[in-house]
Amino acid sequence: MAARHYCRVMRTVFHSKLDEFSDQLVRFCETNTRLLARATVALLEGDEVAATEVIDGAAELQELRDLSEQHAFELLLLQAPVAGDLRQVVSGIYIVEHFTRMAALAGHIARVARRRHPNPVVPEPVVPVIRDLARRDAAMATHLQELLTTRDVQLALSLDAEDDAVDDLHSGLMKQISAEDWPHGSVSAVDLALLARYYERFADHTVSIANRVVYLATGEKPVGGSLSHMDDGSVLD
Repeated sequence: MAARHYCRVMRTVFHSKLDEFSDQLVRFCETNTRLLARATVALLEGDEVAATEVIDGAAELQELRDLSEQHAFELLLLQAPVAGDLRQVVSGIYIVEHFTRMAALAGHIARVARRRHPNPVVPEPVVPVIRDLARRDAAMATHLQELLTTRDVQLALSLDAEDDAVDDLHSGLMKQISAEDWPHGSVSAVDLALLARYYERFADHTVSIANRVVYLATGEKPVGGSLSHMDDGSVLD
């Protein structure tokens, strides 16, 4: 009787900690959404204060990352989880890493803005493309917040189509800046190539997290879907 009572108590504690871990993931997502929005303000409005906020905020997320990872390892040690519980903890560890990369990408956008301040980074004709990239990334991140709570498989799968639209914008901008008649110089072209890559990678990470949620809900990886998108090459420090 005492052993059964102890097991019930431990399961209650385990699920309470699991819920807290899930809440941390939602906070991570909310913070990344805000950082990306502020980075875009810094970029398009020449707001140096916003740039500094993003750079400092991305660095501070390391503390939340460490806390989340510690929480996950405690869950693994507290009670040997099986099946769905184990998938949730392990997937959560990977999701934390994706969120950390997304914060770093927002930080990179802010650094480009601060490096060129007070000069504008984005030529006026290209501003609508950057705004569209930022808007689509923000929409995907907002859907991701909902997804972390609901685990709606169809919503998760829909992010792949949203990512395709971001990829198209990225591809179109790369063609534009590599054209022989590009009128804004090589420095501007390099800045825009990096910026387009940062926004494109941000979207990629939301898709990978969404695929993790599908795996959580079903135990299977989406057909043709990736759980990684971790290879950022020279994009990250």
